[in-house]
Amino acid sequence: MKLTISLDLLEEAFYYVSPTKPVSTVPLVYLTFTAEKAQIAYTTDNEAKLARKVERSFKAAFHEILQANQTYRSELDQDQLLGTQDHLMKQGQLIDSIVTAIKGYPELQLIRVELAGSWPLYQTPAGHLDLAE
Repeated sequence: MKLTISLDLLEEAFYYVSPTKPVSTVPLVYLTFTAEKAQIAYTTDNEAKLARKVERSFKAAFHEILQANQTYRSELDQDQLLGTQDHLMKQGQLIDSIVTAIKGYPELQLIRVELAGSWPLYQTPAGHLDLAE
């Protein structure tokens, strides 16, 4: 079974996403995992989530991700304008830190990482897109 989790780095929160991914005005990271039947639990609304033991491992990995990207999260939260190459470099580091953290927990089988929502890659001081760069 596949299970997708949305990471909100600014709010330091994660959400189970099923079956459709919402559109967001904040930068999000979607992580899709494959899980065995024993690793899945269900909410009272019959929505899939990680079983308690596996979710504890995910929370530990999520904490590592937040710590590793504290500076970039702060820059995103304060809407600091960075150069395009700076954003791309930091997004690459973010993805690398996610993969590294998840690899530390063999019960988490990551199969996809997606950047979604509003990332200020080409943003001008006025908040518009600048594709001239």
